Amino acid sequence: MDIELLFSRNPFVTDDADHFGYIRPSETETVDLPAGGSVHTVDLPEQYRSSNLMIEVTAGGIRKTQTYYANSLDVQIMGDYGHLQVAHDLTRKPLPMTYVKVYARMRGGDVRFFKDGYTDLRGRFDFVSLSTDELDNVEKFAILVLNEEHGAVIREAGAPKR
Repeated sequence: MDIELLFSRNPFVTDDADHFGYIRPSETETVDLPAGGSVHTVDLPEQYRSSNLMIEVTAGGIRKTQTYYANSLDVQIMGDYGHLQVAHDLTRKPLPMTYVKVYARMRGGDVRFFKDGYTDLRGRFDFVSLSTDELDNVEKFAILVLNEEHGAVIREAGAPKR
């Protein structure tokens, strides 16, 4: 999956199966469920654990999908300030030069590109500051965090209160 392309086409719909309708499955597995259980776990095959995936489960006429973003990112959003910080999830070391792309849902429902850039040496990125007054009309942000080595994450954040 090209995460940036999918995000750019529909930034506020990360788990909607309809925008994955053109993806052909690379693997299909039939699982027999044990009788009497309400929860069953199926392990992700080893060859897919480091891949971005769309997982679909169909049973009893019901279809559910879930996106799976293989990553080792710890993304902290400081919504009151409009900042985020990106670190490695195990070492907690900041990840500078991580790409961040931000879309905004404006009052009235219009969705538009807002800002993009890279995290600084501390792994931080200011996702709200612009030299215009556009922030006054933002209801919500959709944020793509993409690191070539450590994967991708999509998050949403409210607009900071002024």
